[in-house]
Amino acid sequence: MQRINKLDGLRGLFALFVVLFHLNKNNAPLFIVDNFFIRESYIFVDFFFILSGYVITLTYNERLNTSADFLTFLKKRFIRLYPLLLFSTLMYWGFVHPHFNNRNIWLALDTLLLTNATPILGSGIGMNYPSWSISSEMISYLIFGISSILALQNRKPLLLAILTMGCFCFLAFQKDYFMTGSFGFIRGLACFNLGYFIYTISKKKFNLSNQSEWLVLIGILGLMFLHFTISTAYPLLILLLQLLIPIAFAISILVLIKTNGILSQLLQTKPFLFLGKISYSVYLNHAFIIGFFIPKLFKWIQFSQGEAKKTMSMCILLLILILYSWCTYYLIENKLGKKLAASIKY
Repeated sequence: MQRINKLDGLRGLFALFVVLFHLNKNNAPLFIVDNFFIRESYIFVDFFFILSGYVITLTYNERLNTSADFLTFLKKRFIRLYPLLLFSTLMYWGFVHPHFNNRNIWLALDTLLLTNATPILGSGIGMNYPSWSISSEMISYLIFGISSILALQNRKPLLLAILTMGCFCFLAFQKDYFMTGSFGFIRGLACFNLGYFIYTISKKKFNLSNQSEWLVLIGILGLMFLHFTISTAYPLLILLLQLLIPIAFAISILVLIKTNGILSQLLQTKPFLFLGKISYSVYLNHAFIIGFFIPKLFKWIQFSQGEAKKTMSMCILLLILILYSWCTYYLIENKLGKKLAASIKY
């Protein structure tokens, strides 16, 4: 798959913000968790979906023409995603909820069968709660591949445009765009398809000012702040903001593709590229790391109390997560992934 370094760097940064979102005032300092930005950081999952749609289209748009191409595509994506999904889910089950009962078996099956973004096995989000988005990803791959074969290239934009509008209309009708569980796959599909359209627009020759990077950043921050602060007494305004946020993310990807300003250059520095490289591991591992290590860190750290203890625990937790995720990236995503790819005929 083709890589765009600056977008990889941004994905790595956003993955850390999602981790901070899943902390709370009982286990992290208030200056981190009690502000609009971190409290709204769950929306960065939409950025992941859009970026995935863009990169998949960039890599495969001209290469999916037959059923054999489609099967090869699905095998490659399955090998890329599933080993770490399996490992991280078993670790979460074994160390965070170590009970072999009907409920946990059902939750694990929902995740491992890639159905936890659908109502097939219930309305929950499965075992290892971030994994619902991987279910949504695989469904998006299926529909992208099928549309490539059935509609072919000349009609695919129209088919995906109708499908995307249908997804957004459905979510608007539900009055909650940021849905997981039963209809999480619809949210993922809507954003994935936005990535397809960003690809088609980015192929056109036009230039954007490097200053537009900052305008997009300010716009996204503004939308996040408004969504956080507006009263629930204005549900239509909240819904409008929810629908604007993924569009703003899509525009941000287009802007970064077409610019090379200070923000682009910063995102291509080594720390951000490292975070981008391990971002999938960070995302799937963080529920296990938080659930397993937070109680132990609070027990081990005795030389400080209150906010200082929470700050120390959070810093150690992030360090453990990054080191652990580097290991799973190297051993599972990279080495095991390559072995599996080499052993399967395409």
